[in-house]
Amino acid sequence: MAQVAYTPRQQFVAFHNRRQRWAVLCTHRRAGKTVALVNDLVVGALENQLHRPQLAYVGPTYRQAKRVAWPYLKEYAAPYLESPPSESELSVTLHGNRKIFCLGADNPDSLRGMYLDGGVGDEYALFKPSVFTQIIRPALSDRNGWWVFTSTPRGKNLFYDEFKRAQLTPEEYYLLNLPASQSGIIPEVELEALRRDMDPEEYAQEYECSFDAALKGAIYASEINDLFAEHRVRSRLYDPVLPTHVVFDLGFTDATVATYWQEGPDGTVRVVRVIASTGQAIEAHFQALEDFDGELGTIWLPHDARAKNLQTGRSMVEQFIKEGYRPQIVPNHKVRDRIAATRKLFPSIVIDDEACGDMIEALKGYRREWDDKHLMFKDTPLHDWCSDYADSFGYMAVVARSRSRAGADLSAVLTDRLVSSGYNLETLFADQPRPGAFPRRIA
Repeated sequence: MAQVAYTPRQQFVAFHNRRQRWAVLCTHRRAGKTVALVNDLVVGALENQLHRPQLAYVGPTYRQAKRVAWPYLKEYAAPYLESPPSESELSVTLHGNRKIFCLGADNPDSLRGMYLDGGVGDEYALFKPSVFTQIIRPALSDRNGWWVFTSTPRGKNLFYDEFKRAQLTPEEYYLLNLPASQSGIIPEVELEALRRDMDPEEYAQEYECSFDAALKGAIYASEINDLFAEHRVRSRLYDPVLPTHVVFDLGFTDATVATYWQEGPDGTVRVVRVIASTGQAIEAHFQALEDFDGELGTIWLPHDARAKNLQTGRSMVEQFIKEGYRPQIVPNHKVRDRIAATRKLFPSIVIDDEACGDMIEALKGYRREWDDKHLMFKDTPLHDWCSDYADSFGYMAVVARSRSRAGADLSAVLTDRLVSSGYNLETLFADQPRPGAFPRRIA
């Protein structure tokens, strides 16, 4: 191991000396995990003999990575810096052009295109599954990079899956499970005070590394439990014979999420595909619709799709119509009404675990926001990546059982806007559609 100006706590020595490519760290609060992770990255960069090594600390959000890890990275990398730290991209360059980044999983597209020789996913329980499977894992492949999964438990989600995998395959995974009652880091008198001051489930999760504590404020906890207990999470649900409907939650500053579903002959609502994008133009979703190999049914847009975009001068509805689609508008319900509709639909839901992994994790993590002032949960859900997916799912719930009702009449809404742009509804629908477009786009 490279010599660094860092003395690890005894509990982390074996972690630093591991030989497995993958590692899982499940440690209690204030165990010193972040310092250990940052120094593991520094050592990994200094020991790497490949050309221009790149490593990364990835937090659940860019802001959290900057607040939690960036100060430590600058401190412990200081003796080995080749140039001053870059505050603009949160990176340090060590001797030999070795680079370490601090990044956020909340903007996964910013991670694309990188190669990685190693890295850390901190608070991995808060990640979308596709961040690792679709972006980080391929970035590690050509240089045989290593990775550390670490988090406080938040129910049995994707971090729990990695934890169990590490238990089953010790030859591939290093596992450190460090509850406070066994670590010896926090004095027993303080642990007694914590147990007195905290909710028992909260203490078990934060300090005893328990995966059994329920996620506080989870909105669909019982529905998700039933979904798994009744084996309604399955693989390869898509039926090419059935039309596939699509509903969008349009993100202007956060993610745009498109949920694809089919209505089964047995009365089930089959969620067969979910596509999300952050920081990308809507054209990426137009391409996904164009490439879809099957019969497209109704395309639904949220009520705010009528609003004009300041950059394009057109509404989302107009953009969809110009591309040859005939969208309908989801009725404008309050969030609590969408949640009620979703709960009512849940017993009929069957969802594809391979194509909709992010959606499943989002529905698990969709929760009400805590009000510290009044010491209670707010009526409104917490706005994070889970809420983007849950909003799309909620829109689907509103319309899935009522497709026979006509969507909002777009003619009155759009005529003035389209005419001012040189279009009218008659010429727009006839405006050189792509070959074969309309036969599989049923309004």
